This record gives sequence, C-alpha cells and structure tokens, in this order.
Amino acid sequence: MRRVGYAALLFALWIGLSGLIEGLFLLSGAVCSVIVVLITERIFRPAAPMEFGGAPSGFGWFAASWLRFAVYTPWLLWQIVLANLLVARVVLDPRLPVDPVIVEFDSPLTTEAAHVLLANSITLTPGTVTVEMTAKRFVVHCVPASSRRGLEEGTLLRRVGWVFGEGGVASAVREVDGLEEAPE
Repeated sequence: MRRVGYAALLFALWIGLSGLIEGLFLLSGAVCSVIVVLITERIFRPAAPMEFGGAPSGFGWFAASWLRFAVYTPWLLWQIVLANLLVARVVLDPRLPVDPVIVEFDSPLTTEAAHVLLANSITLTPGTVTVEMTAKRFVVHCVPASSRRGLEEGTLLRRVGWVFGEGGVASAVREVDGLEEAPE
C-alpha cells in the first residue's frame, strides 16, 4: 500500500508539472512513477536496523520528510551563497589567512539517509569537504577555519536532523592536526 501511495504522489506531480491529459502521456507517466518507486524504494523504505539505527516508517513520515526537505533546500542554497562569498573574500584579500583545518565529529543522526544528506550538504558548501564518513564519524576539511562555525554550532546537524524528524541533535566538533591522528 505504501508503494501505491508513493507512485500516486509521483503521478500527481507528473500531471501537475506537465499539464497534459492525453492517454499515452498519462500511461507513460504512470509507468515512470511505478519504475521510480521500485528503483528508489531502498532509499525511502523503513531501514532494517543498521549499525546506527533504523528509519521511521509510514507514508505520513515520508510526506512530512519531503516537506521539511523542501524547506531545508532554500536554507542550504543560502548557506552555499554565504560560503561562496566567504571563500571568495579569503582568496581575494591577501590580509585574510587561508588557515585550513581538519575537524572531526560524531554524528548523533540515526539513519543512513540523514548521514548522506549531511555529508553532501557539507561538501556542497564551498570551503568544506567531507573527507571521510563512517557509521557515525565525520572528518571534514575546512578552508578557512571560520567555515567550520556551522559545524561547531551544530546548525547543519540540527537542520538535517529536523528533515528526518530527529530532534535534539547537537555537535561535538574538534580540530585534528591530520587525518592519521583521527581516531577510528
């Protein structure tokens, strides 16, 4: 039943975006919706208990998660713009130090999808790159060191946690001298 709901939601989106109500077009939309649900089901279905937890389930959770993601996306885009300006300023102003730093932190997030969104959000933001990600540990390269502020404050972690319905998320970022010193 969950798959049918997802396919119906995608099909409604197909119709809403296209505006065409023709037989062959509707048939291809229905087939594509079913194929997309079958291919992406692994991403959105409740996860089996993993090394670091499982995912909530149900169509209501899925819809709410997508709505929260729709709110998260403009915020992330704004953070990318701000980070671009910061990195450009550091590169163009010789008085500002580049000061690269590697930081590590343990993620309190419990789902694989949340970890992937967090890692991608970090890497998409100019001046930060996710160097390594394990079940709960992240190693991030930041240029300049001030670009790690969002990680230290836990803002990004809280936002990603909110997208996946995980409240009370905080950060414990610490600086390391090199990757070889980061604990496993």
